[in-house]
Amino acid sequence: MDSREHPRIHLPFEVEVEHPSLGTIRSIARDVSESGLFVVASGTGVRVGSKVKVTILASALAEGSPTPTIGMEVARLDDDGFGLKFSNSTSRHLWASVVRERDELVIGEDYFQVFQAAVIVNPQRRLLVVQQHGKWLFPGAYLRVGDGWQDALETFLEGDLDIADVRFRETLEVDSGADVVAPERAMLSLFHRYSSDATRARLAPGGRYSKAKWIGRTMGIDELTFSHPLLRTIAQRALERAETEYEAPSPGQRLPAKR
Repeated sequence: MDSREHPRIHLPFEVEVEHPSLGTIRSIARDVSESGLFVVASGTGVRVGSKVKVTILASALAEGSPTPTIGMEVARLDDDGFGLKFSNSTSRHLWASVVRERDELVIGEDYFQVFQAAVIVNPQRRLLVVQQHGKWLFPGAYLRVGDGWQDALETFLEGDLDIADVRFRETLEVDSGADVVAPERAMLSLFHRYSSDATRARLAPGGRYSKAKWIGRTMGIDELTFSHPLLRTIAQRALERAETEYEAPSPGQRLPAKR
C-alpha cells in the first residue's frame, strides 16, 4: 500500500532541467504529485537543497506557448535520479494540467491505439495467416510508447511465431477504422509487407493464436473466414506484389530449403 501523503501520477513527460553544476539537460520526469516530481538522471552533481529550473517540454501539458519554466528544489537523491519539490505557485498550474491530461485523453477521441500487422510472403508465394477466436488474420501486435515500430514487430514475430528472417518491403495499407463505433476500440492499423524464406511458423505456448498456416492465391484465400473484409483484399494485394519479386524457378533450379 502506498503511504505517501500525495498520490503520484505515473505519466512520464519530457523536461529540461537547468543548474550550474549540470548545465541544461533533457530528461524524463515521472511520479508527478502535488508536492513535486522525479527526474530520471545520473551523475548530475546536484545536492539536496539545490535550486533548479525545470521547463516542461510536453506541449499537451503546457496549454499554449511558451511552455512554463518552474523553479524547483532538490528534495532527495536516488541512484537513478533526483526528486524535486515545487517552490512557487506555478506548481498548482502544472498539477492541474497533469490531472487534466490524465482525465481528458480518451481512446478514440484524442488518440488511437496503434496496431501493426506483418503480411509475410515466402519464395513459394505462400502467405502466412494466423487464427484467433475462429477467424483468420495477419500476425501483429500493438505498438508501445518508446519502441521502434520495426524492431517491435520483428521481435514479436520471432518470439510468438519463431520467424526471424524477415525483410521489410513496404507498407501496404493504413486503416483508421472509420466504421468503429466504440471509442475504446479505435485503432490505427498498419499492414506491413515482409518477405521471408520461412515455410513454417511455430506458435509460442500460451500465445494469442490457435493456428498458423501458409496459403496461396489459387488455394486458400477464398476459403478462409477473415476477421475483417479488408484483410482478404490485403492478402490478394500482397501475393500480387510478391509475384514481381520472386522469379519462377527455371528447370532444375531448386527453391530455398524448408526450415
